[in-house]
Amino acid sequence: MSVMAEFTVPASEFVLAETLTSSPEMRIEIKRVVGGTEFVTPYFWATEGDFETFEEALRADDNVRDLLTLEEHEEPKEATDRTDEERFYRVTWGTNVPNLVTAVSDSKATVLEAVSGDGGEWEVKVLFPDETALSEFHDYISEHDFDLDVTRVYRPDNPQEQAEYGLTAAQQEALEAAYNAGYFAVPRDRTLTELAEDLGISRNALSTRLRRGHRNLLANTVLHEQ
Repeated sequence: MSVMAEFTVPASEFVLAETLTSSPEMRIEIKRVVGGTEFVTPYFWATEGDFETFEEALRADDNVRDLLTLEEHEEPKEATDRTDEERFYRVTWGTNVPNLVTAVSDSKATVLEAVSGDGGEWEVKVLFPDETALSEFHDYISEHDFDLDVTRVYRPDNPQEQAEYGLTAAQQEALEAAYNAGYFAVPRDRTLTELAEDLGISRNALSTRLRRGHRNLLANTVLHEQ
């Protein structure tokens, strides 16, 4: 039976440590990691930072073997001439030193979500196929003395832990808050900037959650029935 684990880990023991040091304001959200013997390939969204500096740091990272931009989106900011931007990357990352991504790959687990935060740490959610895989992961991190702070371990088949309609908890919170605040009313009762301030997150982060939440909601309702 599968097991879910949520933990925080320093960037130095996960991925993109040098890149995030060069561009600390950049927020990274890993959506998928493909494991391999010598390389791993994370797919991730980047927002809120200087993309030129960020990409230069990626190309200069000795662990990065390949970099590809898969998607790019820009949205105008309210009451300004600036734009919010996000990009979706695929990076081939070398695993020549012990790291958490290798530990996840070796245990046949799946990174469901990984978000870079303040202080150079990652918040990571990993799905293990069974308790044996979780044990193998634990042995690996113990052997290499990784600094790992486990916040939660649970069974994902618990109905109370499952997100409805493919929504993450953050996406559902954003959608509910937007609906209750009249963001979807015509005309709107509350702007995106005001709603983001209510939730204590950036406008760009809220925009991203609402857009991806809409996409997941449509995929698991309207389009799911076609």
